[in-house]
Amino acid sequence: MFESSSWWRLAPIALVCSVAPLSMAGTTPSKVYRDPVHKFSLKIFPDWEQVPIDPTEQWEVAKFYDPANKGDAFRPELTVFRIAKKEPVEGGSLTGSGAGGKPQIPQEFLDQLRPKSAFQLSMARLIVPPGEKAPDEKTFKEFASSEKVKGKVWTASIAHQKGDKNATVFAQLVTFEKDDVEYGIYSMCTEQRRKGFEPAYRTIAKSFQFFDERAKDVETLDVLDGVNITPGRRSKIERSMVKGWGVTVSPKKNYIVIYNTNRNKNKALARQLAERIELIREQIYEKQFPSAKPIDAVSVMRICANQAEYHAYGGPGGSAGYWNSGSEELVFYDMSKKKEPDEDTLAVLYHEAFHQYIFYSVGNVAPHSWFNEGHGDYYAGARFAGSKVSIKPFNWRIGTVKNAIREGPRSFRIEKDPQTGKERKIYDNSKGYTPLADLVNFSQRDYYSYPGVSYAQGWSLIYFLREIVPKNKAMNAKWGKILDVYFDTLKAEVNRETPLDTERKPEPEDPAPEGPGGEPDPANPDPGEPDAPTDPGDPADPGEPDDGDGDGEGGEDEPTDPGFQPIPTGFGSDDALKKAIEAAFKGVDFEEFEAAWREATLKISG
Repeated sequence: MFESSSWWRLAPIALVCSVAPLSMAGTTPSKVYRDPVHKFSLKIFPDWEQVPIDPTEQWEVAKFYDPANKGDAFRPELTVFRIAKKEPVEGGSLTGSGAGGKPQIPQEFLDQLRPKSAFQLSMARLIVPPGEKAPDEKTFKEFASSEKVKGKVWTASIAHQKGDKNATVFAQLVTFEKDDVEYGIYSMCTEQRRKGFEPAYRTIAKSFQFFDERAKDVETLDVLDGVNITPGRRSKIERSMVKGWGVTVSPKKNYIVIYNTNRNKNKALARQLAERIELIREQIYEKQFPSAKPIDAVSVMRICANQAEYHAYGGPGGSAGYWNSGSEELVFYDMSKKKEPDEDTLAVLYHEAFHQYIFYSVGNVAPHSWFNEGHGDYYAGARFAGSKVSIKPFNWRIGTVKNAIREGPRSFRIEKDPQTGKERKIYDNSKGYTPLADLVNFSQRDYYSYPGVSYAQGWSLIYFLREIVPKNKAMNAKWGKILDVYFDTLKAEVNRETPLDTERKPEPEDPAPEGPGGEPDPANPDPGEPDAPTDPGDPADPGEPDDGDGDGEGGEDEPTDPGFQPIPTGFGSDDALKKAIEAAFKGVDFEEFEAAWREATLKISG
């Protein structure tokens, strides 16, 4: 993912990067930011933008980044941390709306999660390669704010590589502590821009005030009146609002839409999404996946202005959107370069909204990836005619799966587990498709090891079973019940293991695709990184579905993966998943099934 050849490797932390002229615009911090929640203040660059803080975040309290210079290897950014050493640590998502706000984890344990210092918190973002010396907390220099509060400062130059781009970044951390509350001001830029930014970063740190009496209070959002959320969750939403962002609520109050107004460009988008998500839920999701019990949970849809802001907020590299059950948020960004919302932005919403609906409707069951991601892409093909919803082929996938079918089944080798003696197929990831008998049994890790084609196959298999099989009497008799049997069996087995009527919340999840050490997390891999179609600094362009050769489908340049972020495995055990597959495909002749799927898929047109 993010490799470095020397000294430190920097874990991805909300940096959005590219390469451009080394402009020094914005290096004079003159605008005062006064925090409405904690009442601190500091100067910031007048042309920098503030990024909202994820509601599950415990220690970050303010974040800013430079929206200019798209080509810079790392956009300059600044994050403020706050560690209150006597305040109880919040349970975050573990206190959940369904649990009456009561923590499910003892407070003593939560308090142990508190970082010991802002240095520890910020340096945890740096990964030191074997044999290299880590930064030492004792090597600080003394520093003082303008109000004479003594502090500490650390600086470092860090070799870093992102994709095929190498850069050395300059990082500075300044900390202040008073009355058992410590603040850390962590700022970064490329080493090339250090000369202009280092003195400016020091000016920002020196301007810091623990309490600014001119800081306004958090504003009450009247639009949230009557929405079924706890007072605590409402408070979190209100406290997380930053300048330039707005809020609207869907017609049935099932969704709260928080959006960057983008100079009023996104107001129409927010209203349209709020209306459409209710329609697709009522007409499609609820009919195809009846809820195990009434859904009273309210989800947040967060629309960032562009890809840069999306990644600054926490969007995983190479992704276009994700569903985070910890914060109960669907997060994506406006892909349209025009004022009107485009189908690509809407496709991301429909895909991620399915993950959200499944999460609530069946007790956090995580089906096999072909079923889960395949349905997400199936719904991404939703199209509206007035208030009526229909499903069309999803253009992002058509060319990819057709090309894979034409190349034939993937080659593989057999490996034997030295401990268990069990044999396992190891597929080659260079070309071709996965035979369906194996695809439907793939673990999430296997599925995402070959992301572009796996996503396309998952979509085509769901489209085949939902749109093509029911229209053919012979095929419908053989395979028409596969999806229903799979889902009903999985739901029943999971309910048997852990009854769905218990108030259960999932473990908190991090939407970022990397684990604690910056290495890929097997439980939550990033499907988008290998095939990310565009530069991270520019709005995503999913490409033209038609490559112009007259066949109505994409060619080699068609992006294979928009980077939808998978939800990690939930409470469905391996045994429940196995039983669901066995029941759904009992008696299916996979050779016949696969031949019919191949033939039908090659006839699909966008």
